[in-house]
Amino acid sequence: MSNAISGGGSGIGKWWPLLLPTAYLLHLLEEWFGGEGFASWTMRALGAPVSPTRFIVLNSIVWPLFAVLTLLAMRRPRVAWFLTTFGALIVINASLHALGSLATASYSPGLITGVLLYLPFGGIAVADGLQRLPHQTFVAAIALAVAIHAVVAFIAFV
Repeated sequence: MSNAISGGGSGIGKWWPLLLPTAYLLHLLEEWFGGEGFASWTMRALGAPVSPTRFIVLNSIVWPLFAVLTLLAMRRPRVAWFLTTFGALIVINASLHALGSLATASYSPGLITGVLLYLPFGGIAVADGLQRLPHQTFVAAIALAVAIHAVVAFIAFV
């Protein structure tokens, strides 16, 4: 990690990447319990429902996987690119919640954690990756985030 973010390898700075899976978990709770719930909102606002079962199954696989990959990225420099991918992924997700809310003039469950947690924590991860990853690795990490979000959206809405 860069010294600006990692705090020189000690204190809270060393553990900041854990904010990513923590924000993801809080975001899932907001999507499930917020307003009418994300599954119902997508049906009403987009005409494309996300099945509650699919939501639970998908996220019960992805959240633990991302938590483990975050821990691995914290310990293994060669996997540190994953933090950039995770950060970009949550920035994309927060942006889509905001756009969905604006387009429908309604609350998209996940908007609050998206704006208050995903944008700053994801932004830190992306900025850190931009600073310390080789350009080609950074671009690949961002491209992977876009691809992952597209695949997850396809799985969720099919």
